[in-house]
Amino acid sequence: MVDVVLKQDIDVSLIQSCGGDHMVVASARVSTSGDECLKYTDADSASENAGVINYLIKHRHGTPFEHSSMTFYVKAPIFVWREWHRHRIGFSYNEESGRYTTLAPIFYIPSPDRAMSKIDNWKAGRPKFNSTPESVNKKVCENLEKSYRLAYDMYLDNLDLGIDPGVARACLPVGIYSGCWVTCNPRSMMSFLSLRTYEPENALFVSYPLYEIDMAARSCEKLFAEHWPITYKAFCDNKRVAP
Repeated sequence: MVDVVLKQDIDVSLIQSCGGDHMVVASARVSTSGDECLKYTDADSASENAGVINYLIKHRHGTPFEHSSMTFYVKAPIFVWREWHRHRIGFSYNEESGRYTTLAPIFYIPSPDRAMSKIDNWKAGRPKFNSTPESVNKKVCENLEKSYRLAYDMYLDNLDLGIDPGVARACLPVGIYSGCWVTCNPRSMMSFLSLRTYEPENALFVSYPLYEIDMAARSCEKLFAEHWPITYKAFCDNKRVAP
């Protein structure tokens, strides 16, 4: 039986970024300044035009935020990718293929602080959960680990039969990790954050995302805030409504 690796987190690495707050300003200024917009491509000019960025987000003028980009490399469970791949506008993906590689035995288990117990009036559209007793969390993790070990052994057995890896992988659970390139622009990132983070005190439209994709989105948000600080502040100041 092959040893499996059990993880409780999601790895998000920013590999490259292009543009910044200054490109938001330059892209917006072309409509009123023509060629003069080129002078705003200087990164140092962005702080002088924070009001422009705030105006764009407040009044939901979105296209100026599409002229920059960020590329992440993410390792996440397949069930997280099922949700992430729903974001198609302004996102590009290239994912590890189980048809051409042998997937590594890396699987997800929930951390002890992952609330999982349904509340009494649980609703599918707005799922909320109570803290999970330690004994329940332990049992869930044991069940997952047992199923992961069995499924991965059956996967290797299938591969040893010399069959198509695309079929051999069919026994693998959605808790297995997969690596994927993710590229998006600031506008699509703000849309992603508005839907995939739970911010009941700060968001105009409160979303109830899966805990694990919220965790991944928080990592993206931290990097977005670092590289587009003025845009990020305006996004938060305007109740996390994407333009």
